[in-house]
Amino acid sequence: MKNQKSIGVYLTLAGAIIAVIALVLYRSVMYKYQPVNYMLIGAIVLSVVAFLIAGAVPSIAGLVPVICAALMMSAAVWGASLMVNQIGYVVAGLDGIDTIMGFIIFATVSAVGMLMYIIAAFLPQAKAAE
Repeated sequence: MKNQKSIGVYLTLAGAIIAVIALVLYRSVMYKYQPVNYMLIGAIVLSVVAFLIAGAVPSIAGLVPVICAALMMSAAVWGASLMVNQIGYVVAGLDGIDTIMGFIIFATVSAVGMLMYIIAAFLPQAKAAE
């Protein structure tokens, strides 16, 4: 009997859904860095590939949540790199919070996706054969 998918691979797929949401939300950020889109798309593609190969190659599928967590974290950090001045303006009271609200929502969703991938990394990606 083939290895069956386990809860870890479904959490990885849920992380991909969160990455899609983050990708859509990144459009509302004032200053954008194009590689952030590529990082999020990479996490989505890797998650789908892991879901498809989890039963056949569970050892490779087990590495995917770790890589995707790193991609989500990198997307949030690199997304913040262009927003530093704007965040400073808001903290100094020179601009309103509405100018960085899109980034705050994007960063929060990215952090949730990263945590989802981290949790999935500690769970098995496939059930053992019986």
